[in-house]
Amino acid sequence: MDNSNIILPKEISDIVSDWFWDIIWKANQNTDKLREILRGMDQESIIKFQEQFLDAAVELQDEPFVNYMEESEDGIEDVSYLVVGRGKKYYAEILHDPKKIPFTAENCEILFGIADEICIEKFGESTGIY
Repeated sequence: MDNSNIILPKEISDIVSDWFWDIIWKANQNTDKLREILRGMDQESIIKFQEQFLDAAVELQDEPFVNYMEESEDGIEDVSYLVVGRGKKYYAEILHDPKKIPFTAENCEILFGIADEICIEKFGESTGIY
């Protein structure tokens, strides 16, 4: 899918690339598929993916988004990871209308952390990005 037609604010598009969003799209909200994709990457690319995932998620961990989420720090992080893992189109929709953000990520597949897992598996060390 060509994510370039979905426009994000410049401060986000400067830190999270269409390369990242294409990987998320190919993973299709499936942790096993994301593992398969990341296993084909070198360590630098896996680290880059982890950095961009976290950068995108952090944008959702403050007001106004947190006003519509469960209050725990872990819950806020999980919801932000869930939104990122659903792709660029959904992410843009949430940025545009924060009230649409899920209240909780309970019983949902979270893609964050898979890059760290694969980096350890392939290279014997974590990405160091949390």
